[in-house]
Amino acid sequence: MEDSKNQAQALVPMNAALQAAQEKFVLAATQASQLKIVNNFGAAFTAVGVVKLLREALTDEVMHEVFMPLMNTKIGFLTDRDPNKPDKKTSQPPTPYPVPVVRDCLIDALAMGLMPTGNQMNILAGKMYPTKEGYSALLSRLGVKYICEVGLDESEPTAKAARIQVVINYSYNGEKSKIATVATVKKDGYSSLDQLRGKAERRGKKILYEYLTGCDMGEDGETAVVDATYTIVDEQQQRHQDAQQQAATQQPIGHRPAQQSGQPTQQPQGTAQQPQQPQGQQRPVRQPGF
Repeated sequence: MEDSKNQAQALVPMNAALQAAQEKFVLAATQASQLKIVNNFGAAFTAVGVVKLLREALTDEVMHEVFMPLMNTKIGFLTDRDPNKPDKKTSQPPTPYPVPVVRDCLIDALAMGLMPTGNQMNILAGKMYPTKEGYSALLSRLGVKYICEVGLDESEPTAKAARIQVVINYSYNGEKSKIATVATVKKDGYSSLDQLRGKAERRGKKILYEYLTGCDMGEDGETAVVDATYTIVDEQQQRHQDAQQQAATQQPIGHRPAQQSGQPTQQPQGTAQQPQQPQGQQRPVRQPGF
């Protein structure tokens, strides 16, 4: 009985600490989600406050109780050190990332507006990696409406990298435009088409987010991945250019191309060719009634 009472008393500070950490965590996540990156010169001060709150909330105790169990799960976030997936070369299970590495990656993700749930972030090579779902969340947070079209692999079957075209038609702040790129994604014998197309879609969304915010998200965590150049197409400008090209190719009714020198003039069928008058002479004009 006494042991049960002591255990209950020991749990009270634990629950209180978790509750206090949860309040700080929610406050920091809320501030991060409301952080305006575009044209916000005071964003640095808000970001400092967010990181400070997260450092205070994500103690070792909180990390072990709440966030470490989310690692390497679909409901949480994935890493490249999943003990359930042995190394292909050594056949040995990798060692999961320690608390300090996971904490730093969580802070990086949360400061950007990403959550450690729903696979919005991964940890690759010890660094935070925004996923396709993560960039979808970031674009939604900006209020971007878009339709993403992902093509098929255009590379040779023996190539080490897939080439996939990505076109995103989007609307942002009342303006409609389009972004197009060809993503070059590493592939091997274990890569499926869905995996390659998913990585290409992520690349297109990453480019769109960087273009709209002006923030360079850095290199990807994946290796041997190179992007082709991309183009931003304004719909109004594109329609104007298309109209100009169409007008240039179409000829008005009754228009005849300029006659090149040295070529005889073709007369319509059924029409007698009129004799040419010598220079300096005028053909007499017949007056009515004569």
